Amino acid sequence: MHRTQRENSYSSERGAYYPAQDVNLHTHCYYCRHGSGEVSDYIRIAKERGLKVLGMSDHAPVPDGRWPLSRMTMSELPSYFADVIQGQQDQGMIVLRAMECDYLPEYHGYYQQELLGTWGCDYLVGSVHTVDMPYAKDVNLHQSPLSKAELVQYAKQYIDMLSSGLFLFGAHPDVFGCSYLTWDKEAEACSRAILEAAVELRIPLEINGNGFRRAKVAGCNGPKTPYPIVEFWNLAAQYDVMVMTNSDAHVPKDVDASFTDSSALAATCGLSFAGLRLSERDAAAKVTLSYETSPKQTLAGPVSSKGFTKELPAIIQPAFV
Repeated sequence: MHRTQRENSYSSERGAYYPAQDVNLHTHCYYCRHGSGEVSDYIRIAKERGLKVLGMSDHAPVPDGRWPLSRMTMSELPSYFADVIQGQQDQGMIVLRAMECDYLPEYHGYYQQELLGTWGCDYLVGSVHTVDMPYAKDVNLHQSPLSKAELVQYAKQYIDMLSSGLFLFGAHPDVFGCSYLTWDKEAEACSRAILEAAVELRIPLEINGNGFRRAKVAGCNGPKTPYPIVEFWNLAAQYDVMVMTNSDAHVPKDVDASFTDSSALAATCGLSFAGLRLSERDAAAKVTLSYETSPKQTLAGPVSSKGFTKELPAIIQPAFV
């Protein structure tokens, strides 16, 4: 892959700054049950492709064993982190320890105390892949069709995730495009609610490269990528929201995939990617991560705001009556 040189990595008293093309913080491997390759495979190929910072962020298991088909078990956590820690010994690039977490309030303490605390994750990725409805638990966003009520619930859960204060960024906020195939007033309202929350809470949102590599879905005007959703990111350009991008690799060869596609979308929508500010590890082996739209403008990290509210479409479905 050709890597642009418009920006360069550099260091200052605030730590090293890495432009978007040098960073991938959303990476999976064989532990997630739907990926392949060892941690070491991703590190090797990332170095070959010229990446400077790689974050390993496989799907986090939860204590009650929920979502077993898409993540490791709790008993595999020591092995996963041992593999990542071993990779961090590589002097050829920076490797960060992380997990992608499906947020629900009942797992907040576990994510904070165990993953950030006991296991020493450098950051957590926030996401929502399923929604809970009065009539069904774990409605899968990757399985069509998604109802209007389920779309609203997705926006609510996503805003709860952003409001938790646990996550460095929000992953694929427009993933609902896998199963909600129409851009209508509900899609726009829910998207605006997510964007307004991200601005209020100072959390970057991710243009996710994996969507470009997925099978196309049937849009109103013919086949289209399920996500990123062009209309969502056109809306994002109306807000002072920080935007970043990741490959969301599930096989080693994709460790830096789709950056060109993500960059083209961002340019079309009038967006520019934030870069990553990374401090050196302190005495407690901790790093500080933040995103910047330029080397002089810093987004210091998520702000917890439990009181954030946004009016969402009031949709009444027969199942609710």
